[in-house]
Amino acid sequence: MASASTSPKILLTGVTGYIGGTILNYLLDSSSAATSIDTVSCLLRGPDRAAKLASTYGSRVNPIVYKDFDDIEATVAAAAEHDIVISTTHGWHAASSQALIRGLAQRKAATGRDVWFIHTSGTSNVAYKTMAKGYTEQGRHDLDDAKDDIYAYEKEREQKEGPYGQRTMELAVVDTGLELGVKTLVIMSPTIYGLGSGLWNKLSIQLPMLASAVLKNKRPAVLGEGKGVWDHVHVDDLAELYVLVVRRIIENGGEGVPTGKKGIIFSSNGRFSWLDVTRGMADVLHEKGLLADREVQSVGVSDMKKILGLEGATDDIAQLSYFSDSRTLSSVARSLGWNPTRGEEAWKREIQDVVEAVLAKGA
Repeated sequence: MASASTSPKILLTGVTGYIGGTILNYLLDSSSAATSIDTVSCLLRGPDRAAKLASTYGSRVNPIVYKDFDDIEATVAAAAEHDIVISTTHGWHAASSQALIRGLAQRKAATGRDVWFIHTSGTSNVAYKTMAKGYTEQGRHDLDDAKDDIYAYEKEREQKEGPYGQRTMELAVVDTGLELGVKTLVIMSPTIYGLGSGLWNKLSIQLPMLASAVLKNKRPAVLGEGKGVWDHVHVDDLAELYVLVVRRIIENGGEGVPTGKKGIIFSSNGRFSWLDVTRGMADVLHEKGLLADREVQSVGVSDMKKILGLEGATDDIAQLSYFSDSRTLSSVARSLGWNPTRGEEAWKREIQDVVEAVLAKGA
């Protein structure tokens, strides 16, 4: 590992979010002596948030306050002072991510050292809409990040189907990194679950929204037949993957970590169907006397958007984020030494826990 004076400086975005907050906790609590990290800089909005971060972690964090995603000048300046940027903020705002990469390129020019951009994305990018004409479960195969060319696959989907914001941004990250000489790694995750350990948002998005919808609708519903299949990963296992990558970069310059067009990897560690998870939530609510009828109804896209409270979203976003079909194999992460330990038992508990959390919030 490099000496303290030359140890890579880390910038984390999205620390007030579910994923980013948990990653920060894991980075600072890493048990690996080789990954001893004195300070993590955190780009965030609001002096109040910065004060809470500093009061909790003390000198181990360096809060950097900016206005918002559109504060491009401040974003570039922050990244230009760091060697590794871990971005967990909005996956649909391309300008802010490209600004971070431009800042890293400035850092590389100033130091002559490699710089890294670790981008957070999601597997709705490679999902199939189960309500689309011609969709069939037969012929679908798991995308394997060690065997399949994920970059080329996503490019092809963009050309055939048109832009999908999160995927468009992800590809722009890779292309911008290649153009500016910044090493990029995209970690594309499926449904993330479990209780986060950050200071602010401790819950994921997909499952709590679905549980709230079942409760408010007073009857469980799925899009079409609900036959879409997705993968899942526990937020703690995911955070450990990010720490593993950072460790690789700090210890040996990222040896073995793919970058650029080959640097798009998955983080799946289990699988579920939307029909089964909806039934599971309905069973819990029924047992609590909060749901009279737990028979799952089949609805169309328009009704499903209303049920989920996604009326403002496009049909593509609504379908690909919920009730689509997305199956991936995280071969690369495992080859790097990732060993996720929260499996099916943790997933089964999550259904109960999510419903309890939604009820506690008064949804």
